[in-house]
Amino acid sequence: MRMLSLVDVRLYWDDILPGIIKIKDESQPEWRIEDVYASLIAGVAELYVDLNQRPRNSFIILQEKPLIFKPGKSLLVWIAFDERAEAAKKYMDEVETIAEEKGCSKVEFWTPWEGLVNTLSIRGYKLKYHIVEKEI
Repeated sequence: MRMLSLVDVRLYWDDILPGIIKIKDESQPEWRIEDVYASLIAGVAELYVDLNQRPRNSFIILQEKPLIFKPGKSLLVWIAFDERAEAAKKYMDEVETIAEEKGCSKVEFWTPWEGLVNTLSIRGYKLKYHIVEKEI
């Protein structure tokens, strides 16, 4: 039985907004909070929550994206939030199953947190790139 359920953002926005704000404040990504909502409403991204967890403030937002240099697509874990710090261990098998069901050949994370990279490396994920940028 699945722990994660695909849900309508309009029903869960108030639950997930504090986590989105916390991620935005801590990691300073280029996206705006409105981009997250718009992407979910437009079907560009999907929101998954654990319906058995209360309160429902832990969530994962996924996006399918085409592979650039070969045919196929990957599943991007765009935003994930869980203050329990065990979410990667608890939900990664399910995320990988979702990726397989969507016909994705890999799962990707873009994260500034080294601890998540270390946790995922134990599960067979490999650090592929460092993104270095300078505002001009």
